[in-house]
Amino acid sequence: MDRARLIEIVKQVIAELRAKAPAQNVLMLFSGASTGFVAGMETIKLLAGRGHELTVVFTPSAVNIITPEQAQRAGAKNIILPNTWLDAPGVARQTDLVLVPTLSMNTAARLAQGLMDTLISTLVLGSLLAGKRVIAIRDGADPYGNGGRVFGAQPGVATPLKDTMAKNLDTLATFGIELVGEPDFLATVEARLLGLSVQSTPPDSPQTMAVSSPVIPLVSSGGTPIITHSDLLTLPACASISVPPSARFTPLARETANRLKLKIVFES
Repeated sequence: MDRARLIEIVKQVIAELRAKAPAQNVLMLFSGASTGFVAGMETIKLLAGRGHELTVVFTPSAVNIITPEQAQRAGAKNIILPNTWLDAPGVARQTDLVLVPTLSMNTAARLAQGLMDTLISTLVLGSLLAGKRVIAIRDGADPYGNGGRVFGAQPGVATPLKDTMAKNLDTLATFGIELVGEPDFLATVEARLLGLSVQSTPPDSPQTMAVSSPVIPLVSSGGTPIITHSDLLTLPACASISVPPSARFTPLARETANRLKLKIVFES
């Protein structure tokens, strides 16, 4: 079968899945990171166009970056502004999918500590307690990525601080939050709405000589094995580790693997 025909078949299958997919209650939470704004607006358009029930919540810091009018123009109708009372437990129970396109380092820290002292952290953690899927863009909360660049972070500076912030993302992954890059957010959301799985791209691994091949313990998140920073700390430099092909590395785990020059072997 040629590639063009295969692409047409895939398009037909996806169209059929979209037609059969039931409308879902989606909760979108905007916190203070600037990264993820564009993907968030695109996702609102997608959800509104497909007839999903969408509730958008703004934190006080989010409204300084994103205006409610922008969300309305994208198709959002039910918008919750700061200082507006909301039945958080009721919303968490009724929600099918929670999206956090502008996850900030501050919000990540609160969530990692299990704090329910703000509306957004209560909604995220409460939804996790209720067994609901949560998808967040990690870029704005990554001190080694866009989160750090916003503040002019320099290599080799404040490393313990950056490691602590990055470990917050590891913790969120172990909680069951699906952390994705901004370019993958829209496709991941649509796949989840259709009940599909997305195969993560294996991280680049250094080409080094293996000295051992341990199989590291993994934390499962919705059926996807998660490899965290703490899983790798006790491994010797230049070790070879064997992981399932569907395994996902948290941001700090990838940084640790590169620093230790680990060889990542994906099981066949």
